[in-house]
Amino acid sequence: MKKYKNIDIDLKDRSYRIVINDNIQETLFGVLSEIISRPKVFIVTDENVAGFVLPAIRKILDDEKIETQVIILPPGEKSKSFAQLEGLIEELLNLKIERQDTLIALGGGVIGDLVGFTASIIFRGIDFIQIPTTLLSQVDSSVGGKTAINMANGKNLVGAFYQPKAVIADVSLLVTLPHREIVSGYAEVIKYAVLGNKKFFKWLKHNQQGILKLNTDLLVKAVSTSCEMKARIVEKDESEKGSRALLNLGHTFGHAIENKLNNDGPGILHGEAVGFGMCLSAQLSNQMNLCTTSEVNEIINLIKDAGISTNISELNYNLEANEIISILSRDKKRKDNKSTLILLNGIGEAFIKDGVDDNTIKEFLLSVGFN
Repeated sequence: MKKYKNIDIDLKDRSYRIVINDNIQETLFGVLSEIISRPKVFIVTDENVAGFVLPAIRKILDDEKIETQVIILPPGEKSKSFAQLEGLIEELLNLKIERQDTLIALGGGVIGDLVGFTASIIFRGIDFIQIPTTLLSQVDSSVGGKTAINMANGKNLVGAFYQPKAVIADVSLLVTLPHREIVSGYAEVIKYAVLGNKKFFKWLKHNQQGILKLNTDLLVKAVSTSCEMKARIVEKDESEKGSRALLNLGHTFGHAIENKLNNDGPGILHGEAVGFGMCLSAQLSNQMNLCTTSEVNEIINLIKDAGISTNISELNYNLEANEIISILSRDKKRKDNKSTLILLNGIGEAFIKDGVDDNTIKEFLLSVGFN
């Protein structure tokens, strides 16, 4: 039995639908036919996805007589750069893309971010569609219109809010991923439960192993619940001037750790860093008498049981508190030389905490094992 779930994001003239399913063959053409103005699309993907998913997508489009132009990029965060952005735009122009054409971002968060940003600036804006192929991108980066590239100073510092015309999330595509990538994406699922849905948190505790083993029914529920939560938050605060910042739970610490380990250390996946960052946020909340020790332990145990590092000793790298503070000083959410963090009053009760000074953060990091 095929599983489907449609979620609409109401953003007035920028509204669109998230189609969650386990059979893209039955949904892709129907979605495209409502969006494209001529039978031609431009697909941007990476070398990994091109080998596994692209042939099936091209066959669907060929069968429906839709012409496809394909651009294949190197995988990984290095593709989220000004150099790659310029190269992609030049290649699209050489392929004679026109203002009424549609881009398709086929891949994970890197491809989605890069293609979305490209769509926002080429010809001052053209349509694009997200087909996320990782769990992380299906539950997070493909939804909500955040597009960006990285700088040496940090992740996602140059970008735009630019909504796709549709998101098609086929959970059956996840079978092509290494288990570590599944776990990394699952960290973002946990994030939604911790920030605002205690009932979902309890459900994850009972179903975590089935999700990580890619049970279709469980995946559709996990992805759809996550997307539903994000959709409602984005509707209220599209450009992150208020409550949308809650979605950064685990990300402020996580981005700093990701920056350090990927530039100078052994490397870490985004979701792994976010999972570790959530543990830090929960522990800091406990130190500030906001969240009980038992709830902190519940959060840490769920993340640990998923296979994500929850203690600095497990990262196998010497992280210094001052280095993390230095990276945090360049965070987009920084105000008046103080950090904005997402903290917890309990499971499902995240809130935005402005004005956290560097000394408070340093003392906390030292207390949990940073040097």
